[in-house]
Amino acid sequence: MAKKKTDLEFRYYEVPHGEPLLALLGEVWVRPYGYDEYGQPLSHLHFHNLTEIGYCYEGQGTLVLEDSQFEYGPGTITMIPKNYPHTTSGVDRSNNRWEYLFIDAEKLLPSFYPDDSRQALEQLARIHRNAFCTSREESPTLAALIQTILKEMVDRREHYADAVNGLLRALFVEISRHQPVLIENVKASGVSPKPDSIQISRALEYVGDHFEKPLRVGDLADVCHMSETHFRRLFVECMGLTPTDYINQVRVRAACELLQKGNEPIAEIAEKCGFCSLATFNRNFRHYMNATPKEWHKSPEAYERRLSGKNILMLDGWS
Repeated sequence: MAKKKTDLEFRYYEVPHGEPLLALLGEVWVRPYGYDEYGQPLSHLHFHNLTEIGYCYEGQGTLVLEDSQFEYGPGTITMIPKNYPHTTSGVDRSNNRWEYLFIDAEKLLPSFYPDDSRQALEQLARIHRNAFCTSREESPTLAALIQTILKEMVDRREHYADAVNGLLRALFVEISRHQPVLIENVKASGVSPKPDSIQISRALEYVGDHFEKPLRVGDLADVCHMSETHFRRLFVECMGLTPTDYINQVRVRAACELLQKGNEPIAEIAEKCGFCSLATFNRNFRHYMNATPKEWHKSPEAYERRLSGKNILMLDGWS
């Protein structure tokens, strides 16, 4: 039986051209967390297209990482891979102060190791293995790196981008060092990849690498060394949607990125993202984004759109 579908909000962010990362800084991020514009508690989780690093300066509340909850306060640090469902809820609508770094790890890590792709892939796998939260007391080096990067992004002194890139390389190393220890901690608290999900992770990676090409469910089953019938059943049990729906959601999210980056004809974007026809693309885009591609591209709120139904935790990097 398929899992009940729940709302998940997809929040799309793009690193500004020429910048090492996207930093969300300043007074605008002093606010009540976990409430809508009418002051009502949010009932859904969200996920991003980039790796999120968060640092809490003030306030208290609850951090939800997929199915588990953690209390947070000043000095809390979060590391959340792309496509990982989560949310932050403050206590009694009081103001919290957080700042965030959004990082394109897939782009940056290969540039840090141009002659050692294996090292880049290993670090990327560790970063994507799971989300975690820690504190400045438990992880002082991690806290110092994050705060130094945030300060560089605020001050923007000469050669700040070069400085941030160097700090990011050190940050990725520190996250990799912490992951083996922290993964055990979060597993003990219930935040861990489900064994069945690990079985289909190769299929998720395959879709991420080949979504622009024709894909058959049988191809994904072969990658996981399963019969197609068993693969379809297991996929729906793990993800709450069919393999075909998953493929279409990945393609639509890729189309969103292309729509944001330029003014390519919509028909070309549809083809680049693996849709066999413009009509199929338009139908799927409207289904998941509640707008046509043209409407979504023109909207000033195009960076944050909710996908309908049950969206999924992308398990990139699992082996």
